[in-house]
Amino acid sequence: MKKRKRVAERYECLMPASLRLKSAINGRSLAGPEEGLLCNISPGGAALLVDRLEFGQYHLMESPQEDENQVLELTTNDVEIICRPIWFHAADGPEGRRFRLGVAFLQSAGSDEMREIMQGAEQEEAGGWKDIWHRWFAR
Repeated sequence: MKKRKRVAERYECLMPASLRLKSAINGRSLAGPEEGLLCNISPGGAALLVDRLEFGQYHLMESPQEDENQVLELTTNDVEIICRPIWFHAADGPEGRRFRLGVAFLQSAGSDEMREIMQGAEQEEAGGWKDIWHRWFAR
């Protein structure tokens, strides 16, 4: 099996985030939110660490893959980004089982925006992220 190369550089960042499963048709929340940690980001997606993927009949990874009318909403600093799950890995640690989840943004950002977000990540206050996310993903 051929391994795909990354199309963009990933930037490490550690900031709180949450995931919610939503209907792509009417925006209704179906499951979540699940609080997690945003680990890295690129113009096309991100990786997060979460404690669980299952919510009753819904699964944050499998449900959007089985039904194209379901999407994930990644929220950080009150900014919401619609995305799709791409991969996940389970990891057992001293605090129990956690999941690393990769998502692809449905709207990607360019390299200039990535430079901006890295500058924002270096700011002491996370509020700098909010303005950058709004410019990237404004609807």
